[in-house]
This record gives sequence, structure tokens and C-alpha cells, in this order.
Amino acid sequence: MPRTFEIITGVGRRPFFSRVTSQVTQGGSVDFGQFETDRYSRFSGYIIASSVGNTGLTFRHRIAIQSGGPWQMTSTTVITSGATAFSGTIIDLINYGRFAIFDIIAVDSTTQYTVHLAGEPMR
Repeated sequence: MPRTFEIITGVGRRPFFSRVTSQVTQGGSVDFGQFETDRYSRFSGYIIASSVGNTGLTFRHRIAIQSGGPWQMTSTTVITSGATAFSGTIIDLINYGRFAIFDIIAVDSTTQYTVHLAGEPMR
């Protein structure tokens, strides 16, 4: 007989991805992947960056009602860290679609980052 948490899906947080002390170089990007997110009302987590340059990195998420787009919503967040400090942001996004893609689309120089993102059910 299946256990309760196997029957009821979408009632707990689901980690989509987590990277600790990863690095991306200038001109590079990181694709965290596409996720089926229709069971989750929000995305929550954090991203922290430390950059050799001034801008840090640009984190983007896109939401669609079908796999692969077209994208109904695109949003970006820039994490500016400065040359010697770590800086970060809390991610708390409302989910408007069935599928979501998350990626880092730009960095101004070699940047170390830590990121964790999870889907959350209704609060």
C-alpha cells in the first residue's frame, strides 16, 4: 500500500535545484533546466554571488503553459556583489504557469555562486 506522501503530491516543498560554490566565467551562462511546476503556487530560495567584477550575475526565470514555450512571463534579477564581497537575494516568486525554466544568462566576470530553489504549495 502506498504511503500518504506518495499519494498526495504538491503538498510539500520540492527542491528543483541546488548548487553550492559553483562558478561561471564571463560570457558564460548556466541552464538549471525546465520543470513541471503546475502543482506549486510559488518558487522560493536564494542566490548568492561573489564576482571579480562589479555586476555579478543575472538570474532569469520564464513561465509557460506548455513545455518549451512560448513564454508568458520572463523576469530577471541582477545580483550585484562588488569586487570582494558576497551579495545575495531571497527568491520568492509567484507561479503563473505549468512549466518554468531557470537560468543564469549573464555575468560580467568570473563569478562564484550558490543557489537553491524549491517549489512550494499553497501557503
